[in-house]
Amino acid sequence: MTAVLDHVTASIGHASAAHGEAARAGVAGAGAAMLERLATRLGGAQHTPRPRGTRRVICVVAGDHAVGDPGIELGADHPTVVAARAIADGSAALAQLARTTHTPIVLVDAGVREPTHMPSLAVTLPARNSPEAQLEAGIALAISLAEGDGERLSVIALGALGVGSEIASAALLGAITGVAPTGLGDPEAEAEGARASSRGPGSAFDLLARYGGPETGVLAGLILAAASMNIAVILDGHATGAAALVAAHHAQTAAGYLVAAHRGTFTMPRTLVHLGLEPMFDVGLGHGEGAGGAMILPLVDQVASLTG
Repeated sequence: MTAVLDHVTASIGHASAAHGEAARAGVAGAGAAMLERLATRLGGAQHTPRPRGTRRVICVVAGDHAVGDPGIELGADHPTVVAARAIADGSAALAQLARTTHTPIVLVDAGVREPTHMPSLAVTLPARNSPEAQLEAGIALAISLAEGDGERLSVIALGALGVGSEIASAALLGAITGVAPTGLGDPEAEAEGARASSRGPGSAFDLLARYGGPETGVLAGLILAAASMNIAVILDGHATGAAALVAAHHAQTAAGYLVAAHRGTFTMPRTLVHLGLEPMFDVGLGHGEGAGGAMILPLVDQVASLTG
């Protein structure tokens, strides 16, 4: 373990059950079970009976997995690039939701197959070929997002883009739980998940080296750093869930800083069960690029208003 990662890991304490309960009590009069669940998670993560939500950010990390490489140059038509450009030009559902909630989007290229076609506003991370470097890049990203004058950052909503993430999420779920994921509707992902389940998890570094993509390690590092700074992290689809599995496998207490936007699809339902998370919405929403997390932000505002 590197010195940076060791310091961050040691700084992650348990989410505060007492503050979570106090925040829940503060919204109980609204008669909305969803708000009570959210208040509990936010209060516990932020270590306060009055959760904050004014300063928040949506962070979308893009990275393609080798297993999903089409084998030909697609240029501007590469699926990851197309999705990233839609976010950048404001036509994506995520961009529209971000505007209505007055929340900035930070788009990060952690290892896209066609980087020269990514939108110019994307933050490009240097090539990170080792799990340790990927985790450290995520830590640096979280610290950068948290910096600023005035009110401290209180919430990071995550999104992910990239081909091949389905197979990676199945493998990580199988390896960490020891149970082969079935019923996914993707024979290749199920086969990889079954193989991974028989090998055992090993360390977080082993998991990332064997199964993770570049965005998996960066997102996992971001989650660990956010937890160390008492920042709540909202998960969206299976790729963000896979990163959360790695982060919680490395530091179990990091799970206390996570909020599940929705039940999700593919591997996400079983991921949430393993992490002990109850989703805000018991449905699958979007494709995991962050729109699901953005939909929770108005509820964060309601919790802050009721407890403030």
